[in-house]
Amino acid sequence: MNSTLLKIIKSREDISDYLFHFTKRNNARETLHKIIDNNSLKDIEEKGFLCFTESPITLLIGMFKIFEEYPDPMYSPYGIAVKKDYFFNLGGRTVVYGSSNDKKELLPTSQWRFEEHNPKIRDFSWLREWRLNIKELKLDKENFFVITKTKKELEEIAFDKSNIIDIEFDGDVSDGQFWGSATGIIGRSFKGISMEDLEELNKLSKEELEIILSKQNFDEISGTNLGSFVM
Repeated sequence: MNSTLLKIIKSREDISDYLFHFTKRNNARETLHKIIDNNSLKDIEEKGFLCFTESPITLLIGMFKIFEEYPDPMYSPYGIAVKKDYFFNLGGRTVVYGSSNDKKELLPTSQWRFEEHNPKIRDFSWLREWRLNIKELKLDKENFFVITKTKKELEEIAFDKSNIIDIEFDGDVSDGQFWGSATGIIGRSFKGISMEDLEELNKLSKEELEIILSKQNFDEISGTNLGSFVM
């Protein structure tokens, strides 16, 4: 890719280096937890492919505010992001939008990429969709990050309490007994960002997003209180 094209892409905030899969409905948070627990994204709707959008998350705050007005939203601010080049190398491709006649021009082996498009009647082009023609995608934490609505939810996923890698003990001797406490040391499971972060930072650029993610290291640890004891 030549240097001029790289400069153009870098200058365009509407072009993302990532693709995003957002969970749906009023149980979107629970669906995200299932994805994380299984360490994979599955084609639960049995479409025959997995769907992502290339619309940058930094530009989607307004969209999610609209969806919040509905009890069973089409998309919710929970999901996963994958590096676009990684997704492409797996076989992911852009959707082909067109009329039903256009679909006939595609080879049968490529028709999974097709989405019918008719301006003002049937228009999903705003999704800027990519698809991957598989039924399950394993999550490689080096190439994915997690999206949540709140900072607290992100912390719970990024530093999952089931991922305790060590235990530290502390305490004091008093009245001939040892009064102690135990702290579980938790390793980072995923990188991620919350919609709260995006709103607070206001108009976050894709370069700033990359800086935030690059500062999240899988060597990072957190702690959780495992309780007290007396000996």
